[in-house]
Amino acid sequence: MSSELYNSWSGANAAWKNLEVISSNIANASTTGFRSERVRYEEVAGMVQASGGGYDSSDGALIPDGIDTHLALRGEGFFALSDGTYTRDGSFKMAADGQLVSASGVPVLTDGGTVQLSPGESLRVDQDGTVRGSESGDLGQLKIVSLSGGTPLGNNLWSAASATKVTGEVVQGSREGSNVDPMRCLVDLMEATRSFEAQQKAMQASDDASARLNRMQE
Repeated sequence: MSSELYNSWSGANAAWKNLEVISSNIANASTTGFRSERVRYEEVAGMVQASGGGYDSSDGALIPDGIDTHLALRGEGFFALSDGTYTRDGSFKMAADGQLVSASGVPVLTDGGTVQLSPGESLRVDQDGTVRGSESGDLGQLKIVSLSGGTPLGNNLWSAASATKVTGEVVQGSREGSNVDPMRCLVDLMEATRSFEAQQKAMQASDDASARLNRMQE
């Protein structure tokens, strides 16, 4: 492969990765607590390569809905779940056994374990994450952590190499919207599409030039 063709090929691959990331962001523009991804570019052996894994840590919009079990985080941090995963999606609910669980049914953690309420008991969550039952009283402080080496698992769940407890700001009766900027994404999508098409044309031109040179040498 000629250097010109390889340059165009690596450029097309980078543009395609960018298109994949932007498309995923657009698809999750309405996903609760979604963190938009950014493409990271690096130079390897003189060629530009793109990789994912850079995430926007800014808050999504606050969406009040008045549901006591719904919690939104402001600032740094993720909610910790009992299966070892983490989430920004605070669309929590009460399970049949009185435990506060995630949208997928995994118990939410406090510094003392899980949140367990008695039948008919109401829930209160303070701004600092302290959880109280109307009859049970203080049930601990929500385990909110900063992730090191955080990796998305899908379904709004994350894993991490390590997690450090942080003091998060919790808003009860609200959800955090996605932090995707749809208009910015549309602009980025058009630019990435043009870049990919340009690299494709450059690859075709390089291939045609090589074919003509081969015919001349026959």
